[in-house]
Amino acid sequence: MTEKTNLESLYNSNLKPKLSKLDKERIQVAGKVKKFIAISIIPIAISFYLTLTIGNELPLLAGIGLCVWFYFAKINPFWQAYRTKFKEQVIKEIITFIDNRFSYSPTKKMSLSEFKKSGIFLMGVDRYRGDDYIEGKIDSTHVEFSEVHAEYRTRDSKGRTSYHTIFKGLLFSADFNKHFNVKTYVLTDVAEKMFGFLGTKLQKMNKWRGELVKLEDVEFEKEFAIYSGDQIESRYILSPSLMERILSFKQKTKKRIQMSFVDSRLYVTVPYRKNLFEPKLFGDIVDFKNIEEYHNDLNLVLDLIKTLKLNTRIWSKK
Repeated sequence: MTEKTNLESLYNSNLKPKLSKLDKERIQVAGKVKKFIAISIIPIAISFYLTLTIGNELPLLAGIGLCVWFYFAKINPFWQAYRTKFKEQVIKEIITFIDNRFSYSPTKKMSLSEFKKSGIFLMGVDRYRGDDYIEGKIDSTHVEFSEVHAEYRTRDSKGRTSYHTIFKGLLFSADFNKHFNVKTYVLTDVAEKMFGFLGTKLQKMNKWRGELVKLEDVEFEKEFAIYSGDQIESRYILSPSLMERILSFKQKTKKRIQMSFVDSRLYVTVPYRKNLFEPKLFGDIVDFKNIEEYHNDLNLVLDLIKTLKLNTRIWSKK
């Protein structure tokens, strides 16, 4: 039987009945949200009118503040209850279907210390969130990943705070049980693509990550810039077979993946704009296509493990 056939069987036997019950709850929550939006128009309109009349923005801020408080106090608990049930009953079962060696914690995330340790992003993090933490052992290799969203903060001349995304997507880590003497980074090569020869010069100026490593694989160097504190070790890590697998994964996923080899771990970032494993609030959730999409997103990491042959170690000659 094909993977899709097995997934359809799981959907029909286990997931569809659960989704049908959850969909009724979704409709109730969606109804509360719509009602809240309709009712909120009145206090916001009144506060806006008062602000224009007296020339002070305090009434508008108070009106908006009241609506925000009411939403989080009265509406959000229903959404969170529905969201938690969906993840426990649906996402957890899809993960088990993909590989029962994985455990799933909907509210946990890869830690900020691990994000910083990866060294892939140098900018300081002012706000860090995440969820959908998954971990397991594939043969002798421990792997873990979750969605994360790292941001930095700016303030304008009026003291207003804004947050900007550093990275949003999957942060993945695998233990190779071998200590790296230095740090090696495999980063998406934007500079050379944009600026050609000048881009290469800019790459060499990036001293924070070590020396720019030049490899013999032309296709790989078109896609990535490699930095390391040790030219020999970096070439040992990035064997021709591993570079071929990394390229294969990037071409297959069409994602701007980036990697680092730190201590005894490999870190990989896979960017996403959407929140991957969230239930819908507006729109049917029972359709099999939704389940297939969740499955494909989750299976992306399993493809990473398979493509890079992480369970056989990167220095294996196989």
